[in-house]
Amino acid sequence: MRLSLSVISTKLFILIISCTALTLEAQQTSVNFDYLTVLEAPKGPIGFLGTGVSLYHSELPIYAGIRLNNAIVGDRGGYYTFGYHVGGQVYLNKAWSVHPRMMFTTGGGAESNDGSGGFGTVAATLDYSYKNWNIGLGAQSSYVSTGIIRGSSPYITLNRSINFYTPRPNPLQTQVFTNTVLSFFNEHNRPTGFIGVGGRTFQVQTFQSVYLTAAVTDLGGYMDVYGGYGIFKDLGHVRLLLEANAGTGGGGRAPAGGGALYGAQAEFQYHVGGYFVGLSNGWLSSLNEPFHFQFTSFRLGTEFSFNSSSYKAAGFTPSNLSIDNSIRTYLGESGFSNIGVGFNLFKTKHWSLRGESYWAFTDMRGAYAEGLFGCRYQYNFVFVEGQLGAGAGGGINLWNGAGLAFLNAGIDFPLSTSLSLNSRVLYNVYSTTAFPTYGIQLGFELKIPFTKA
Repeated sequence: MRLSLSVISTKLFILIISCTALTLEAQQTSVNFDYLTVLEAPKGPIGFLGTGVSLYHSELPIYAGIRLNNAIVGDRGGYYTFGYHVGGQVYLNKAWSVHPRMMFTTGGGAESNDGSGGFGTVAATLDYSYKNWNIGLGAQSSYVSTGIIRGSSPYITLNRSINFYTPRPNPLQTQVFTNTVLSFFNEHNRPTGFIGVGGRTFQVQTFQSVYLTAAVTDLGGYMDVYGGYGIFKDLGHVRLLLEANAGTGGGGRAPAGGGALYGAQAEFQYHVGGYFVGLSNGWLSSLNEPFHFQFTSFRLGTEFSFNSSSYKAAGFTPSNLSIDNSIRTYLGESGFSNIGVGFNLFKTKHWSLRGESYWAFTDMRGAYAEGLFGCRYQYNFVFVEGQLGAGAGGGINLWNGAGLAFLNAGIDFPLSTSLSLNSRVLYNVYSTTAFPTYGIQLGFELKIPFTKA
């Protein structure tokens, strides 16, 4: 099974390279939501909410993207998988289309029988389109690496597309930020630390947000993914935000039930030169279990205003978003392989601050997930970097502190103006519990053209 998973993941990795390389000049993207059910014998059904971001080919009706599945129905709060999807749409007329999709994600958690963690899904829907919204109904079939979790079910999708081929009436205002969290008042009555990343998009008076955080102290193995909708007010360099939150979370002994979370928070931000610092205070609670926690968050981020790459108005210049897709392998008897993504939070000519996330798919490490912040110095093709973060689940750092520190060196070799190949040698400087010392990583970086204010 280890060999077959490696072959499947490698083929999908090549497919993603091929498909996304073709989409680089595309200026159409979409946010995807879907719902599917699998059966874990003998426990019962698990319902997964899927969230993804896709890039569309500039001429062909195909797309590729990244996605996250999180348990929201059943008793597996904290079961997450992360990976890729590819698909296409064949239009029958202006409104209706047939939509096949293939997905491969990795992960696990919440004591599920996830084995090595590989989660493959094929699906098809009949979609109805209205303006930039698309809703689909069909069926799917899924298989998790050990075969204990599998099943077919109805499959529901909802997509919202954003077209950057032509200038938008109003530029899309966006924030990306790091998220360092500390909870003093909670269900388990112990101070708990979390780290993560987040992002927001803004309209005239309202905004939408998304957060991903993981515990780095005594709840190692806990992770949550949640979104928000709120209002904001600008007062010079200051921005005040108030939002309601909902999502999923669990793992690391957190009694989170099926996984659904709800809560609220308020934030104060100070903005200068396209960057901001934020201080937030809020509360999250499990919907059907006693788990809850108050949190105080320190956020450091950057903000953009995006528009079409052809936009020529004053104050807008060509820019690139970049995203890394990689296979990260830790070596030795306790080694295992992960897939994941990374992106630049800040970048100058030689320095960059990065956020990265990896999810295990081999050696019975399903449920292991890792989040890292890195500082990189790059000169021409060669770079060195330090990384700090957390990794837990799959029998590693489980229920304990989950801290990790790495020193790495590598090369980033451009294949074209939009695509580069990178490789790294990894050295684990410190971990709170036993962890492989060395590793290697191979991936590619995509540069996606936009204009930025």
